[in-house]
Amino acid sequence: MRGRSNKISQINTPYAQQMTVNQQLVRRAHIKRCKRILLIFSVIFLLLGYQIIQSKRSLAKINASIRTSKTQLARQKDIGKDLKQEKKQLHNPDYLQQIIRSKYNYTKKGETVYNLDN
Repeated sequence: MRGRSNKISQINTPYAQQMTVNQQLVRRAHIKRCKRILLIFSVIFLLLGYQIIQSKRSLAKINASIRTSKTQLARQKDIGKDLKQEKKQLHNPDYLQQIIRSKYNYTKKGETVYNLDN
């Protein structure tokens, strides 16, 4: 479809003019319809895009919360292990005696305690 040739001319009859007007009206209707469809699809695309972005944000918040909870859980487990170890050691009379002597300055009868400054 290269350029139009000058050898061909359009017939100017009322029917041809009416057909040209009808073709123009149909073309305008198609253009309007396409614009409406594009507008609807763009609105739907924007809404879905917004929902996806919101979902990603909430997922990131939840993942951050899970990470902090896991670190807290690990800390609490470590504390629990330490407490269980200390509980086991408190059943040992030598360890118990050592704690009583160091914390409360407890002495046996006839014992003299010397406090040396470092």
